[in-house]
Amino acid sequence: MSSPSFTRIGTATQYDSAVRNISARQSSLASLQENLTSGKRVLRASDDPVGAAQAERALTRIGRIQTEQRALDVQRSAVAQAESSLGDAVGLVQEMRELVVSAGNGTHSAADRQTIAQQIQGLREQLLVVSNRKDSNGAPLLASLGSAAAPFDGTANSFSGLPGQAAASDVSLPGALDGHAAYRISSTENIFDAIDAAIAGIGSAPNSAAAATAVSTALGKFDQGMERLQSVRGHAGELLNRADRITGDQEKRAIELEADRSRAEDLDLLKGISDFQGQQVGYQAALQSYAMVQKLSLFNYLS
Repeated sequence: MSSPSFTRIGTATQYDSAVRNISARQSSLASLQENLTSGKRVLRASDDPVGAAQAERALTRIGRIQTEQRALDVQRSAVAQAESSLGDAVGLVQEMRELVVSAGNGTHSAADRQTIAQQIQGLREQLLVVSNRKDSNGAPLLASLGSAAAPFDGTANSFSGLPGQAAASDVSLPGALDGHAAYRISSTENIFDAIDAAIAGIGSAPNSAAAATAVSTALGKFDQGMERLQSVRGHAGELLNRADRITGDQEKRAIELEADRSRAEDLDLLKGISDFQGQQVGYQAALQSYAMVQKLSLFNYLS
């Protein structure tokens, strides 16, 4: 028969074990409840160091994609505005061309031709405004590789900047188009030079023959100018298509990274509920075990 002292020790051991079991169950139950509430399996790095690191890397890359996409949106807007400006420029040059054609009419008087020259001059002034348009940040849309606040001042063969077209990257577009190339007719002449020559030739033509010569020369130059404008405008369209492809690729990559993050730290809801319910059953069993230990007759001798 066991002595009372051994019985008291055994009962105390059962009591301590029951208390520890309840405490452990409570802690685990609270942790699972926190996981269910947040929807995450990994709330702290200590929960799963590897998973936490994977989730952090995915979030960092997603953040980088978002930053790149915001920059791309700004660049896309600038290129779209530049493309629109080139379209307006083409329209204005086309209107001037029609006026030049009309100036070749043999029935026109010198006064009529001077009136036409004045109309062309007015369109030239509009073209200069269009050519110096700026984006929302105040940067010229046709600045090439960098230019003054106004790339074109309208004087002969002028471009206040560095000619050339910046290259696009895998995630970005150039912030401006090559205005120098768009308005260039030859190595020594741009569209403004051709317009000025047309205005002078038509406005000062003393007779129909002289006017016809000026018209013929101007039409050739205008056609070359519109071809260059259309070429750079077409390049702008290619850049906008490229921006759409970049956005599509970035969105796919972001979805993949979000899936990686989710696998690393998010909770499988069905498994989480099952684990929580199982832990509840274990906690209730621990409470029942504790109640039974309290009912042991020799428990009252403990102090």
